[in-house]
Amino acid sequence: MGQKFRKAGSHHGPAPPPVLCAWASPLPSLAACYPSGETSFEHTVELGGIAFNSSLQTESSEYYRVLTPALERLFLSSFQESPLDWMCTGCTILGYSRNGNSSSVIVRFRLRFAPQDSHPLSSTMEEAALRQGLAAALHKQGLSLAAYGTISSASLTGRAEQGASPKGGCFSYLSYSLEHRLSPSLAECGSRPAMQTAGRIVGGSEASRGEFPWQVSLRENNEHFCGAAILTEKWLVSAAHCFTEFQDPAMWAAYTGTTSLRGSDSGAVKMGIARIIPHPSYNTDTADYDVAVLELKRPVSFTKYIQPVCLPDAGHHFPTSKKCLISGWGYLKEDFLVKPEYLQKATVELLDQTLCSSLYSHALTDRMLCAGYLEGKIDSCQGDSGGPLVCQEPSGKFFLAGIVSWGIGCAEARRPGVYTRVTKLRDWILDAISEFPTSGARTLPLTHSSTDSNAVNPEELNSTPSRAIPTSSPAPAAPKAVTAPGAQGRSTQLGQVQLQGSGLVLC
Repeated sequence: MGQKFRKAGSHHGPAPPPVLCAWASPLPSLAACYPSGETSFEHTVELGGIAFNSSLQTESSEYYRVLTPALERLFLSSFQESPLDWMCTGCTILGYSRNGNSSSVIVRFRLRFAPQDSHPLSSTMEEAALRQGLAAALHKQGLSLAAYGTISSASLTGRAEQGASPKGGCFSYLSYSLEHRLSPSLAECGSRPAMQTAGRIVGGSEASRGEFPWQVSLRENNEHFCGAAILTEKWLVSAAHCFTEFQDPAMWAAYTGTTSLRGSDSGAVKMGIARIIPHPSYNTDTADYDVAVLELKRPVSFTKYIQPVCLPDAGHHFPTSKKCLISGWGYLKEDFLVKPEYLQKATVELLDQTLCSSLYSHALTDRMLCAGYLEGKIDSCQGDSGGPLVCQEPSGKFFLAGIVSWGIGCAEARRPGVYTRVTKLRDWILDAISEFPTSGARTLPLTHSSTDSNAVNPEELNSTPSRAIPTSSPAPAAPKAVTAPGAQGRSTQLGQVQLQGSGLVLC
């Protein structure tokens, strides 16, 4: 479950008041008062692995509210294996800035200590312990921040500034144990709390509930149309081609927390869509930049069945031949227009980019990746468009490597599925979902739905589809090997995963 943090205070000696840092948060806070004689140190750190965004300078922004408590826990936990553990009483983030012309984040923060006469504290001692603790905390897997990437390093810049804390001062705080109970996923992603184990999947089969807690069914007029993945409490990510025909947010609803298209699982959640933002460079002819983000009308509450997927860093490497997972409610066979009742899953292999490009007459761009098998049999198909291709890393977390985009047929030999390469578009995704984007993002019209209830009505999900998704489209002519993925999901070219022989096809 990522880095393990604990509040200040340990068995090394008399523990100071169990206090964490104060931060802007919608969660209830407590008050703590400190005795005189405290010492504080101010530091500046450059963070590697995440990008600066101007929204970090606004305390009410989602990026600020995710990053700030995560950093405060990280800085506090850096002392837990040092003699300074019990002395460190609190931390406050003072502000964020950009590092010159680069995109890295500079953070300034204050640490508070309660040294005793028998344990004097110097700035040299404090800085050395902090530097060593940060390196150890981030060495193995970094610190994942839901949709905002993974902090891979935290490098101290300049010297610490020492000062004295106000005598007898009080400030508000939220204890880690309370914060963790109230919002366990504030800085977590890619986890499957409902799953006891994460065994490897071979072939295709029905997914267990909670196995893909980031999976979303996008319904257009109550009919499953595309997939999506949860990034944060308010944002989903999908494929741009899902919305070329139906652009009105009022026509769409998102369902999560369930593996059943009928919504028979208790705890299934229906979410209204407030905005649809496709990538401004999306090309309907080439399927390039096939990504869109969707803002929910109201934040969704994370549960063990509803969780965000991890958004990889721009430099995250998913090696060729790595086994990853696809999931969706798409057709089980290309020529059989019946959607499965339950969410389907399959394991696919990431393919060499040069090889895959040659299979599609060099129609692939740097923003695409291929997954599947040269012999076919397992692939994505119609109805899975916009759904997630996730890869599990040694940390146990699942990262969004791709978004179901297009292909020729479903599960055909030497015609693997083509996915939007998330690492190439993650900066745009982060910018688009921030409150103050630094670049233009084209927003589709905002229309308020007639209903905004989160309760799932099973009768809605049992309704007969108003239309069938076509299973064929004109064969593409070389070198333009792709028929534009229109609003029909992956169309015959685009879509889900098909398992012939074993009976699963997600297209």
